[in-house]
Amino acid sequence: MSGRRGGGELPRKLTAVGTLGDVGAAYAVYEKNWVCADCNHENYARRQRCFRCRSPKVERADALVVDSQGDQHAWREALDPASSKIYYYNMQTNQTQWERPAEMGAAPHATGWFGRGKAGADEVNRYEAQNATFLARPARKQLDEMPNANSRLEGAYEYNIWYDKYVGDHWGDSRGKEPAATRCDLQLDAGKTKADVVSKANRYFCLHFARGMCARGAECNYYHRLPSVADEARIGMMHDCFGRERHATDRDDMSGVGNFTRNSRTLYIGGLKSTSGAEAVKAQQDALWKQFGEWGEVENINVIHRKAICFVRYRHRTSAEFAKEAMGNQTLESDEVLNIRWAFDDPNPVAKQAGERADHDAIVAMVQAQGGSTAQDAAFDYPEQYQMPATKRQRIEGDTVASYPDTDTQFVAEDSSTTASIAATAATASATEDLYAQLSYADPTIEIPADEALVRGDDEAAEQQESG
Repeated sequence: MSGRRGGGELPRKLTAVGTLGDVGAAYAVYEKNWVCADCNHENYARRQRCFRCRSPKVERADALVVDSQGDQHAWREALDPASSKIYYYNMQTNQTQWERPAEMGAAPHATGWFGRGKAGADEVNRYEAQNATFLARPARKQLDEMPNANSRLEGAYEYNIWYDKYVGDHWGDSRGKEPAATRCDLQLDAGKTKADVVSKANRYFCLHFARGMCARGAECNYYHRLPSVADEARIGMMHDCFGRERHATDRDDMSGVGNFTRNSRTLYIGGLKSTSGAEAVKAQQDALWKQFGEWGEVENINVIHRKAICFVRYRHRTSAEFAKEAMGNQTLESDEVLNIRWAFDDPNPVAKQAGERADHDAIVAMVQAQGGSTAQDAAFDYPEQYQMPATKRQRIEGDTVASYPDTDTQFVAEDSSTTASIAATAATASATEDLYAQLSYADPTIEIPADEALVRGDDEAAEQQESG
């Protein structure tokens, strides 16, 4: 049964509801859709009442889905100081690897500043081996001559250096709606260029190669291959992988090169074809993983089938920058034209909590990589000539408490058994609430505006607004 008006099965079967795990071993917790016992109607995990008959949700013991081994594995996250990237090490065997081990389970719903990768995938070695194969041959010319349809005469138009805009950028209604005439084929086009032979200190990647229309081939002064981890560390945050300067803020339409105040790794993909049915949904998701995975390591893809959009999150920023240009205005399966922009930060409370947790673990790993202590009570000694003020000494040594009179006799003493019972009940309720807060949305009674559902991916939240 469906939780939508159009009928058919729900396209999303699992919903992220929390993040658990020790420091350096965080993993996502998912919850299954639930079926109403009264009308046999399938509902999303977040919905507290049945969409059809309004019956309350019944909690199930097998509702939560966890693919992590929890405390049974010895893998932890670590931070490489040279590249500022997360890698993984085994505390028992001292083995290290870039790929996220399958034993750790899925990464948190949002991974913050640092990418984690897809659990159990061996993508890093595949892309490195692919680049090595490309560099063994000269790059091929994609076109005989460069097209001038998208070129500009330098100095002919006013350019705003703050917002990265030319005068007249918004005049054409068809801008960004025409299908791309060319496409990059890595297996045929990638290869060695002059950038791989001469000094590599200030070399970037060819923008025209990413779009499939470089006419210079092996004579090009830019790279004709995929960005690697070392390339991102070398390029830095002030430029994108093509050498264009990034700005302090994003453009209003979230296009362009992005901004240097955040590590943009998530792309908004619009223009998908509407799908229905389990086979069509699976085919579309497989096509997204295949085509966007061609340009770099994809960490997560969240498809909003009701809106015909999706969000693709890469592990590395340079991979997202390359994919944005390579897949812009391309087709996915048939005749659609993909509209690709940078994504806003996810307002989903679960994603916010997961991002904060991921950044906290990364900071701990960063401190440990620098040889610092992460203990709660770190040792501290005052300087030899330091004289502690009297008020501070009273707070530390506890003399302040003695200066207050004893007011216990002003109140009637309660029965000790009653007090202990109330305290035990409060402690149990608090522990239950803390656990529920970790494994569910922050407040299921909060109404979520339908426009926020577009970004966060909550189909049921938008539907609730529409039905109201």
